[in-house]
Amino acid sequence: MKTKITHKIVLICTLFFSLNAYPQLVNRALVVPEFGNHTVKTYFPTSATTIAENPSYTIDFSTLANGLATNASPNCVAMFGNDLFVTLTSANNRIYKFPNYGTDPVNAIANVLQIANFSSDYVGLACDASGNLYVSEGSWGNTTIFKYTVDSNYATRIDLGNGGVTSYFANITFDTNGNLWASDYWNSRIIAIKVADLSTASAPFRSFYTNTLDWNTKGGHNENLNANIQAKAITKAFSQPEGIAFDSRGRLWVANNNDANPNANAAPTLVRISVPQQNTILALAPNGSINADPNMTNSINGFQIWNLPSAKPVAAGSGQLGGLQIDKAIDRIYVNDQNNGAGMWLDIANLSFTTDIYNDYKLNITSTSTGNGGIYLATSTQILSTSVNQGAIAYTTLYPNPSNGVFNINTTENHKKITAFDVLGKKVEVKAKTNNQFLIEKSGIYFLKIELENGTLLNSKIIIE
Repeated sequence: MKTKITHKIVLICTLFFSLNAYPQLVNRALVVPEFGNHTVKTYFPTSATTIAENPSYTIDFSTLANGLATNASPNCVAMFGNDLFVTLTSANNRIYKFPNYGTDPVNAIANVLQIANFSSDYVGLACDASGNLYVSEGSWGNTTIFKYTVDSNYATRIDLGNGGVTSYFANITFDTNGNLWASDYWNSRIIAIKVADLSTASAPFRSFYTNTLDWNTKGGHNENLNANIQAKAITKAFSQPEGIAFDSRGRLWVANNNDANPNANAAPTLVRISVPQQNTILALAPNGSINADPNMTNSINGFQIWNLPSAKPVAAGSGQLGGLQIDKAIDRIYVNDQNNGAGMWLDIANLSFTTDIYNDYKLNITSTSTGNGGIYLATSTQILSTSVNQGAIAYTTLYPNPSNGVFNINTTENHKKITAFDVLGKKVEVKAKTNNQFLIEKSGIYFLKIELENGTLLNSKIIIE
């Protein structure tokens, strides 16, 4: 009986979330480097369900002015304010800056600047809250992390090192306290540098390595509820990790590229590292490390892992997931999917219900291999565009979630009707307290169908504790 009920719950949830009417991009722009095509493209929402490249923002590096034209491949992109930064590799390895790209892309492309050309490979990059630029640079299979200070107009360069381990840092991000986190493709580990050490040459690193114990016999499991996805074998928590980003609750997400591993995971995988686990990593002694052992997946204070769908078979030697970004306003993941030449978008709240129907999650961007595809999700104040119909997009925010029973629903259009269902598909009463505030009295997981006055249907999930 338990098995039948579980299958019924999964089926109901799968059907419910397949009706999700959220737009792919919500008033945001996605900047995508195309490794091998010497191009960067920026995508905008064009309707409630589609996105498209805006040609005004497209950068063709082979036609740049100021003596900076190159056939080099863009690896990663990042922004500070309205300025765009790009790392280039494979030929004429450099870091470029496009000033005011977000507000005036034509003039930004015409007035491109070179930040640096010291190394033979530039990979991940990110800006901290002050505008300092952090870059993974060196050579293939051997990079260190450098800090370029904004106060010196990026002329001062500090080598933060690699923690004494030959590394290849794919992507970089920062937590809300300013600590730096990076994915090390070469060693299948995640590293952290404390904010207090970010101006120190050869700074101390803290490392979270992939598991060394057998996954199946040592308690490892995934969070998938769909049987087809759940059955895909996992051998490593981190398998050539590339993408790395934080969600709205401070949890760290990692996208595995998985391409150089002869015992590769059977599906593309995402890993989530809890805040307590991050604190454990930060509390390590300088240059200390711990293992991401499989039994840590059984604790909410450890890490969790999800298998994702793929249109193409996953095989050793084929790159999978690259750069990763998260829209914290709605906790939506955007990930560069090299194996399928596109991207994926997945809502964190619904991630465990992900099915094996790849096209339900496909993001129509161009993803190329073998670059690490360090994409960037720009805010509406960083990149502005009047060429797309942003007003056609409807979306909702729901908070707090989890809730003690009382929660708020804010939508871009007036809502007409709110309906709730429990995990067995039974309709549950929703009481209206005010125009935007509602109450569900019994604890549990509920799926909300929100009907707007313009006829749009939106779906969401809430946990009542």
